[in-house]
Amino acid sequence: MKKTMITLTTLASLSALGTNHADAAAHGNGNAVSTSAVTTSYAYTTTAPTASYTATAPALSNTVTNNTASNQFASSPAVRTMDQTVVAKKAVATASVYNNIAALANSMAASRTYVYGGNTATQVDCSSFAQQVLAALGKSVPRTTYAQMAAGTPVSAPQPGDLVFFNGGSHVGVYIGGGQMVDALNPAEGVGQRPVSYVSGSITGYYRY
Repeated sequence: MKKTMITLTTLASLSALGTNHADAAAHGNGNAVSTSAVTTSYAYTTTAPTASYTATAPALSNTVTNNTASNQFASSPAVRTMDQTVVAKKAVATASVYNNIAALANSMAASRTYVYGGNTATQVDCSSFAQQVLAALGKSVPRTTYAQMAAGTPVSAPQPGDLVFFNGGSHVGVYIGGGQMVDALNPAEGVGQRPVSYVSGSITGYYRY
């Protein structure tokens, strides 16, 4: 704020002095005129406008979102890797079981001979041998070939451990893969591994348990 003072001086009055005044000789012989000064003061106040500025800074908001893998990707790439690992382990385990079926069936055949109606640890016929091998694999099947066929599920793509039946169910062998089986065939040819095609007649079907 700035203040400005302006002072104006004017002559307010004039007065005439008489000739008999004591000091007249000192001032001259004519009428003297005196002036009285009157001072008038005027005050002006100037107010400068106040400028107001408001600056508002934009608010910055940083939000960090932690994306978790739900793992739906998993679903995610980490879930897929784990699934692939599990599948791979399962495949290895399955292959191992298949190989063990062949080894197991041949091992059991080596200690047994064929006897019609036999069902012991040393004497077997075709159906009792099949029953004993599947029991060693943790599967329970009936004693006779016809009951075994009735209890199983027919399959078109045989796997090791399935049973293969011939001539309407008159004979059975344990399929071990690659077109091979282990069976108790007869007293002359005994118990052992042979091609599925070795048996005379026709294949009735493969059954899974």
